[in-house]
This record gives sequence, C-alpha cells and structure tokens, in this order.
Amino acid sequence: MRILFVASRFPHPPFQGDRLRGYHQLRLLSRRHSIVLLVSAPERDGKSLEAVRPFCERIQVVPASSWRRLCRLGRAPFTSLPLQTVYFYDPCFRQKVQALLQKRAFDLVHVQLMRMAPVVDELAAPPKVIDLIDALSLNMTRRVQRERGPLAWVVALEAQRARLYERALTRQYDQLIISSALDKQAIGEYNNLHVIPNGVDTEAFPFAEGDRDSHTIVFAGRMGYFPNADAAIWFALEVFPLVRRQAPQARFLIVGADPSAPVRRLGRCPGVVVTGHVPRIQDWITRATVAVAPMQAGSGIQNKVLEAMACGAPVIATPYALGGIEANDSEHLLVARDAETFAGQVVRIMQDRTLARRLARNARQLVEDQYTWDRSVAMLEQAYGRAMSQGN
Repeated sequence: MRILFVASRFPHPPFQGDRLRGYHQLRLLSRRHSIVLLVSAPERDGKSLEAVRPFCERIQVVPASSWRRLCRLGRAPFTSLPLQTVYFYDPCFRQKVQALLQKRAFDLVHVQLMRMAPVVDELAAPPKVIDLIDALSLNMTRRVQRERGPLAWVVALEAQRARLYERALTRQYDQLIISSALDKQAIGEYNNLHVIPNGVDTEAFPFAEGDRDSHTIVFAGRMGYFPNADAAIWFALEVFPLVRRQAPQARFLIVGADPSAPVRRLGRCPGVVVTGHVPRIQDWITRATVAVAPMQAGSGIQNKVLEAMACGAPVIATPYALGGIEANDSEHLLVARDAETFAGQVVRIMQDRTLARRLARNARQLVEDQYTWDRSVAMLEQAYGRAMSQGN
C-alpha cells in the first residue's frame, strides 16, 4: 500500500505524544508499505531528518513560520474552526497534498491530529483516515476547571469549537482513530471512530527490578505542556509536603523538557528537583522508588504511565492520568483522587517493597500483553482496511 502521511510536527525526536505516536507508526508501517511524509520542517538539526528518512519513500517538508501562525489567529473570529486548527493549519499543505495526489497514485491518506484536518477539504482524495490521538474537547473541558481569568474563557471557547468539529470530522473522513475509550465516549458513538491505544517500545524501556534510589519520586513528561506543568505544581505544593511529614528524606524529581516558569520555581521547594531536558528519561524512571502521574487535566492515554509501567517503577496515578489504560487499581498500579490519599499511597510504596515489586511485575506484563507499538500499528492497519473497503 502507498500511504500519504500528513503531520503538523516532525515525528522526531519522539518526545511528545503526537511525535512519539507518529514516529512508531512510520517505523512499523514502513516494513510493509511505501510512505510519503508531508510535514512541517524539523525544529532541530538534520539528525531528525536522517532518523526518519529510512521509513519513507520521500519526505516533503513545509517550512513552518511562527509569525504566520500568529497572523492566522486573526481569522479566529470569522471561522468556527478550533483555534488550534486555525493556528497550525497552513493552507499551503492542501496545495502540496493536491499536487502529490495529481503526480502519484496513493491508496490512502493518513492525517495526524485535528489541527491538520482541513488538508483534504474539497479534494478528490483516496480513502482518508485521521488520527485524532485524543479528544481535544475533553482536554479543554478539563482544563477550564484549572484556569482562571480571561484564559478560562478562551479555553471554554476552544472546548466548544473542538466538540463540534470532532463530530463534523466523522462525516468528512472514512475512518477516525482515538487513543482511549474515554476520549471516544467524549466525541460520541460513531461507527467509523475506533480506539487504537498507544504503545511502548519495550526494548527502549526495559524492565528493571534492581536497586532503586531510596525515597525518590519521579514525574516525567514534557513540562511545557499545560496538563503536565499543572500536575507537577499540584503534586509539589499539595501532595509532597504531606509525604515529607512521614518521609523527611523524600525527593521529588520533575523530569522533562521545557519546564514553564512556575515549574522551574518549584526547584526552590525543599526536596524538589527540576531537571529540564534529559537525554534518556528512562534512566531516571528506572532509578526511582515510585513514579507518579498526578494529572488534574488532560486526555488520551498518558505515555508517561505506560513507560513507567514498562520500566518497573510502581505507579500512582489520578483517574485522569489512568485515562483509557486498562489497568486495575491495586493490581497494576495505585489510583488516588485527592492529595491526602495520594501522599498516603506514595509513603505506602516506599515502605512496602513487596507491594512495589508485585505492582511493577503485573504492570510490565500488562504492557507486554496490550500496549506495544506492534499491536497498536496492527490495529491501525485494520482501520486502513476498513477505510479502503468503504471507498470501494
């Protein structure tokens, strides 16, 4: 099969959710299919281009301009599209798609994220699949509860626009995919909307049951992303002081790139360390006593939870962090809904190594059974098959 794969961000380095998912989809699809990648220019040097080139028959790069994106936001009052789509979608992408379809025969167009959805508008394209990854409407609805002032109004508007657009896309695309059942439920029960979970590269995130740093708590993820930054702040200010009352030697490591200013300031708190970017996030996870996912907002499947489970770090998560992961409380991880309960579960893991080992082993087995990229991409190929059947 020849696939035209359209993405708003270059899928390398695979640190953010859409880049990570896109990278592994390209890596595994390339074993059986021919792929042309149409994508915004990589933000880093040529290493990113070279890392993805082996997976693609051709890579066509569209220059990205921050000032042009800001200018496009001026159209926001005159369109019903989500602000994220207005900001990221450059109309020249559609021109590039049209040119590619005229020159080459493609069996299918794969579009990543709602922000790029208009790329096939009014085009006589082959079967079309869009990977929403998560429900932006759900993400924004949860974020409204955490914002204050004028920004809360903007986020509420984005939630409303995203909700309407997600449903409209079910009529414009042959198949839509989403990463969790909760996100699917937020959009609605449509026959062409299917759940395909994320995965973990179990070789890159090996299971480690050996010695771990004593009383060390890790929260890993890109800290420029609002739900992650918000979670780090909540845990550091509301949960961690309660932990320190019972375990004064405890350390809280906030590990991930692009920490916001409020997150960086957390480094002034006793026992809190903010690392910023690290070369290999798994090296920090495998040394920690416990991994936490204290999400108060967000949507989709949290890669940070799956990666910690793969590495053998016992996980404590809020229901928002658990998302659509089919993990059972007290079998694969521990779930905590408020600060006091969360702190108690952290101390419990620190004190009960037998429980920690049991959770870690069960979690790793769950990842191997249900959350590998091979399984995820096999499900994606099934969605491709359904889309092509609809087109015949």
